[in-house]
Amino acid sequence: MKTRFLFNSIIFLLLLSVKQSSAQNLVPLDWKISFSDPSSLATRDMAAEDNISLLLSWERQNYFGADGKCTLSTEFNVNQPNLQYKISSKVQCHILSMRINGKEVATNVNTDFWGDRKRTTEILLPKKLLKKGKNSVELLCENLGYTGGISHNIFTITPVNNKCKEEVKISVNSKNHLFINENPILSIQTKGCTKGELSIKIENDFHKLLLDTVIAVNSAKNNILLDISKTASKPGFYQCSAVLHGKGYCGDVQWVAINPEKIECNNVESRFFDSYWNKAKNELAKVSPNFKMHKVDSLSYGTRNCYIVEMQSLGNLTIRGYYFVPKNSSKHRALLHVPGYGYGFNDVEKFSKMSTDRIDFALCVRGHGISADKFNPGFGLPGIWGYQLCNSDSIAYRAIYMDCVRAVDFLSSRPEVDKKHIGVEGGSQGGGLSLVTAGLCNDRISACAYFDPFPCDIRHSIETRIICRTELYNFIKYYNNCCSFFDAMNIQDLIDTRYFAPRIKCKVNFATSLFDDDCPPHQGFAAYNLINSPKQYTIYPNDSHLGESNYGKMFLDWFDEVSKL
Repeated sequence: MKTRFLFNSIIFLLLLSVKQSSAQNLVPLDWKISFSDPSSLATRDMAAEDNISLLLSWERQNYFGADGKCTLSTEFNVNQPNLQYKISSKVQCHILSMRINGKEVATNVNTDFWGDRKRTTEILLPKKLLKKGKNSVELLCENLGYTGGISHNIFTITPVNNKCKEEVKISVNSKNHLFINENPILSIQTKGCTKGELSIKIENDFHKLLLDTVIAVNSAKNNILLDISKTASKPGFYQCSAVLHGKGYCGDVQWVAINPEKIECNNVESRFFDSYWNKAKNELAKVSPNFKMHKVDSLSYGTRNCYIVEMQSLGNLTIRGYYFVPKNSSKHRALLHVPGYGYGFNDVEKFSKMSTDRIDFALCVRGHGISADKFNPGFGLPGIWGYQLCNSDSIAYRAIYMDCVRAVDFLSSRPEVDKKHIGVEGGSQGGGLSLVTAGLCNDRISACAYFDPFPCDIRHSIETRIICRTELYNFIKYYNNCCSFFDAMNIQDLIDTRYFAPRIKCKVNFATSLFDDDCPPHQGFAAYNLINSPKQYTIYPNDSHLGESNYGKMFLDWFDEVSKL
């Protein structure tokens, strides 16, 4: 229920300094999104359109680039129309047309997300374009940009040479935003140019709104302490947003983790799980691996040589990988790197530049990189995940998991590999493959490091990242509805990497990002909490699925350290 009163758990304190600031922005952060024909905008019913917030990523709100063209729109008020105003735009999409009060002010506005995320487009508005009272802005867009979970969206209209600074920032009184058996306290710091209202919302990772309140604030610097222990009472992850409406609008959003090691999942392992995977391993054992190695001179420099390894996997299909071996003749610890979804280790040169006495084997499972010549369903429809999803014997991940087992077979066959120290690591799909490899090869893997895994805890994944549910329905439709959603989910249970976790015997290191909208941390902990071997985890509170803090380097350092013990 929405409230408009000051409750006991909120305390106002004097704030000495605030780090984030923004000029007086007239445009709200809440917009409307429509995928209707833009020619019908003149007769549109905005009240019937979906709400979308620029404070949150597209993915968190169930939108992504494949959705097609759309119109983003909102209304804003102007009290001084005679001032000079400017637009600052960094909306993560391709803006085909930007209109203010129906008049086009810019076309073909692009962001540079993968090059310069700080770059904004500045547009000086003609005087008299804005009118006193209500005004409108419409953005005709395409290719809603991938973000990994952090919005990066900016669209502001501010007076030129404006001296009014309004700001809001959420701080969390715990390292890594992690609370274990303690009250979670948020500090919401505000500064306005006039009296205003602060809207606070708390939502869990299953998109359930738990708190929606509005608090009156004055124009001075304020610090609002908010104890959310009663609101966020269950183990899990909670999104906290705050939007200040003074002379303009500004906002902030943060996530907190509450007792994640106590997350319990009621999803149960398929009763066919063991027999299904025993059958797959028996099929693989009947395939002669026929290991081959070809030296790559262009990648053989520094302290290591590089080889492309070929081997036969399930179905007698050839898979390949990059094998980096120290030039000396000693035995070495070896780390198997398994790929993310669609990733073929195209930056493989980074392995050549490493100064290490470790063996690194970057495996391209079927459909990825240099193993995509014979099997390549792509990553759209049906993609790897959706390939033959109604057939448990033909679904892609059955064979891909066996590719990982075959890679361990290869490492175990090599005289230069220290068999006591074979590890596996990866993120996203690679995180899921790491869990699988450590589970299926639990007598040969000594260490497993995984980041926000996929596919993992799938029955919860389609609720926390609801795009996944849409994808599964699209896969079934692609195959002419040859099975029901119920039947497809039963098959998904067989490839769910969560169920490999109890079979792991080695040391485990799990890393997760609180802003990850592709593979939310709930899924990773659903697997982590089933692991019975020595384990540890790291939370990156301000990272997305892109892993901005470089969890990969942390994994390498950890594996090198535990391999010495």
